Amino acid sequence: MRATVLIEEAGASRQVDFADLPLVIGGPKADIRPSGIADEFPFAHIGLDEEELFIQPTPGSAGVLCNGYPLATSQWLRDGDVVRLGTTQILVHREVGQIRLVVEQGGREVGTDPPVIVAAAPRGLEGDSQSQTTVKPIEFTPKPWNRGRRRRWAVHPLLILTWAALAILAVAAWFLFTSRSVEIRIEPEPEEVVVEGSVLKLEFGGRYLLRPGQYRVIAERPGYRRLETSFEVSRQSSQIHEFILEMLPGRLALTTVPADGVQVMIDGQLMGTTPLEPADLSPGEHTVEVRAERYEPATTTVSIAGAGTLASLQVELSPLWADVSFDSKPAGATLRVDGETVGRTPITAELLQGGHVIELRLAGFKPYRTDLNVLARQPKILPPTVLLPVDGWLVLTSEPSDATVSIDGEFNGQTPLELELVPGVEHRIRLSKLGHDTVSDTIRLESGGTRELHVRLDARFGEIEIVSRPADAELLVDGEVRGRAAQTLRLAAVPHEIEVRKAGYEGFKQTVTPRPGFPQVLEVSLRTEEEAREASRLQVIQGPQGQELRLIDPGSFRMGASRREPGRRANETLREVELTRPFYLATEEISNREFREFMQQHRSGHAGGTTLDKQEHPVVQVSWEDAARYCNWLSSKEGLSPAYVQGDGRLVGASPMTNGYRLPTEAEWAWAARFAGRAAATKYPWGDSLPAAAGSGNFADASASGIVDATLSGYNDSYATTAPVDSFEPNPIGILNLGGNVAEWVHDIYTIYPSGSAAEVQDPMGPEEGQYHVIRGSSWMDSTITELRLSFRDYGNKPRADVGFRIARYAD
Repeated sequence: MRATVLIEEAGASRQVDFADLPLVIGGPKADIRPSGIADEFPFAHIGLDEEELFIQPTPGSAGVLCNGYPLATSQWLRDGDVVRLGTTQILVHREVGQIRLVVEQGGREVGTDPPVIVAAAPRGLEGDSQSQTTVKPIEFTPKPWNRGRRRRWAVHPLLILTWAALAILAVAAWFLFTSRSVEIRIEPEPEEVVVEGSVLKLEFGGRYLLRPGQYRVIAERPGYRRLETSFEVSRQSSQIHEFILEMLPGRLALTTVPADGVQVMIDGQLMGTTPLEPADLSPGEHTVEVRAERYEPATTTVSIAGAGTLASLQVELSPLWADVSFDSKPAGATLRVDGETVGRTPITAELLQGGHVIELRLAGFKPYRTDLNVLARQPKILPPTVLLPVDGWLVLTSEPSDATVSIDGEFNGQTPLELELVPGVEHRIRLSKLGHDTVSDTIRLESGGTRELHVRLDARFGEIEIVSRPADAELLVDGEVRGRAAQTLRLAAVPHEIEVRKAGYEGFKQTVTPRPGFPQVLEVSLRTEEEAREASRLQVIQGPQGQELRLIDPGSFRMGASRREPGRRANETLREVELTRPFYLATEEISNREFREFMQQHRSGHAGGTTLDKQEHPVVQVSWEDAARYCNWLSSKEGLSPAYVQGDGRLVGASPMTNGYRLPTEAEWAWAARFAGRAAATKYPWGDSLPAAAGSGNFADASASGIVDATLSGYNDSYATTAPVDSFEPNPIGILNLGGNVAEWVHDIYTIYPSGSAAEVQDPMGPEEGQYHVIRGSSWMDSTITELRLSFRDYGNKPRADVGFRIARYAD
C-alpha cells in the first residue's frame, strides 16, 4: 500500500495526488513557493520512488540545502530531514502510511546556524552503521551582562581563527571519512577530463576522492567523439570506472568517370547518384560498387582511417559499347538497329556490346537484314552494303487450284500464289497436279512490276471395277452415293475414298488412285459385326502389374471324369458345359512380389526349412477372400467395375458379372487346362498316361523327399517346394503351371453336382451360397494319380502352403 503525501503550511493541510508528483519548489507553477527570494525558475523537485522520498535540485540552481549541506545532486529524504531555501524551511516527517512536509516561511536566513552535516544514505541502507555520520559544533550560550559592573567584551582574532580551523578540520574529516577512492580509465587517453557532480572532490594522479552518488564525466580527444556520460560512485572503498572514446568516422570523397548519373553503393547500401557529397564511413575496409547505363559495373575497396580524415577515390567506368561505321551503295539508306531508326548511311553509331539486328532500307531496293555481334571498346568499320533492286511480282492462279508450282526447278508452293522474282531475267515455271497434265512456261518480269498468269490443267482418268460380297451393298465415292457396289467407275486420276456399306455388316473404306490406261479391280468382302468384333480383340493383354493374359475363345465340353477312370473321385461328376463369352486368363500364377504390392505385410512362410517367400515364386497362404480383394484392387487401378461385392458380410461375385479382374470360374479353368487348343481332352498336364515326362511341372518329386509324405517315383524337377511362376513349358494355348507348382483358388463355391444330367449349362459361376470354395490343379505336394489328374477337384476355406491363384476377366 502506498504512503500518502501531505503538505502542511500556515495551519492548512493538503494531500498530494500521485499524478501530481514530483512537487515543484519555486518557479511560476510552484507547489511550494519559498519566501524572500526571486523564483523565475524552479529551484528543486521533490519526488517519490517506490515509497522512498527524494529531492532533486534544478541544474544551475544554488542555495538549496539539506540539513545545512548544499545540494548538487539528488538526495534521499529521511524522517527529520530539513530542507532550506532562503527563509523557507521544509521539515520531513515519515509516519506509518504517511509522509508529511511541514513548510515554515519567514525563518532565519540560511547560514545563521552552524551547519549540521549529514552524509546522505543510499536507498535501502538505513541500517548500515557507517551510512551516516553527524559532526555537531559545541553549543554555547553567551553570559548575560553584569549590570552591577560595566565591562566591555572584545572577540580576539585568534579565537575566530581557531574556530574556523576547527570547522575546516571537521569538514575535511567528514569528507575524508565519507569519500571513496575512484579511478577513471578512458581509452584512448583523452587530452582533457572533467568530473562533475560535487564541489568537494580531490584528484591524485588519475584517482579521485569522491563521495557516493551520481557523477558525470566529460572527456575530449581530437578525432574522437566527446564523451559525456554519468556514472555512480558506490560505497565500495576502492573502485574503477572504465570508458571508451568512440573514434569519429572518416569521410570519403568519390568521383567517377563519367562524372554524372552514376549509381553508387557502399557495402551494399545505395548512396545515390553522382555527383555526391563526401560520405561519413566507419574506420576500416569498405566495398564500393558503381553502376551506370551503357557502362560496365565496377567494384573496388577503400580503406578509411577514421578520426574525421578525408579519403579520396576516383572510379573510371569502362564503356560497354563500340563505334560501328555503316555505309551502303547507293548511299542514303535508313539504318535500323533492333527495330529502332538510327540515321542514314554513311553513319557511325555507338552500339552496346552483344548481338544486334541490322536493317538497311532504301526506296526501290530490297531491304537488307543481317545480324551483328559487337564487342565493347572494339570499333568496327563495315564494308559498304550493295542494295539490290526490288523484284517483280507474279500473281499465279490455276484451274483446278492447288497445283504445285516450281520456279527454275525449286518448289515455291501451290496455286493461288504471289511470288517475287528477280527482274530482267527469264524464269522457267512448271505447274503440276495429281490426275492432271503438267504445264511448263517461261516468264520475264520488270523491277517493281506485277504480272498475272492463269494456267489451265487438263484432267486424266482411269477405271476401277468394284467386286463386292454381298453384291447388294451400297457404294460411296468421296462421300457421294453411287448405287450398288458391284460396278465399274471412271474417275479422275487423283486419290478417291471408296466406301462400301450394308446394315449388319462392318463397313469398308479405302483410298484408291486411278491410273490412266491401267484398269484396276477392287474386291470387297464385308464381315458381319460379330465377325468384326472377334477379329478386333487383342490376343494378349497386360494387367496393371504387367501380368500377361491370353484370350481364350469359348466352346462346349464335358466337365468331370468317367467312373471308370483310375483315381476318379465322387465329386468329379460328368456334366455338359458351354462357354459363350471369350475371356482372358493369366499365363502365370500371381507371385509373392505382385501380391505384396497389394498387401505389403504378407509372408508366404516356409515348408520343411525351405522358404516359400521368394519374390518370383507363387504367393501361398492366402485365403479365397484375400485373392478376391486383390482382384478388386487390380480393377480399381484400371477403372474397371469390381468383380466382387459385399453380401451378407462376405465377398461374393457381382451379378451380373462385370469385366473387372476376378478368379477364373471352375469351368473356365477346366476348359483352359484340358480342352482349349487340343483335339481331345487330356488327362494329365503332360498327356494321357504315366510316367510324367521330364520337365512336365513341379510335383512332389525326389527333391521334396523328407518334406512331403509321398513322392513321384523316378521324377525330379529340382524344386523341393514352389518354383518361380515362369518355370516349365506352357500348355498348347500358352498357359503355365495349370498342373503342379501350386493348386489354385477358382471363383466357384464348392458343391457336388448330380450326375447323369443331359442339360447343357451355359457359363456356370457355381452356387450362390456355401462354406467352401473350389481348388483346382495339383501342387508341389502332390504325387498320386488322383491328385495329378486335371479333373481332380479339391476345396477349402483356409489358406494353405500349396494353394495360390491366377487372375482372369471377360473380354467384353
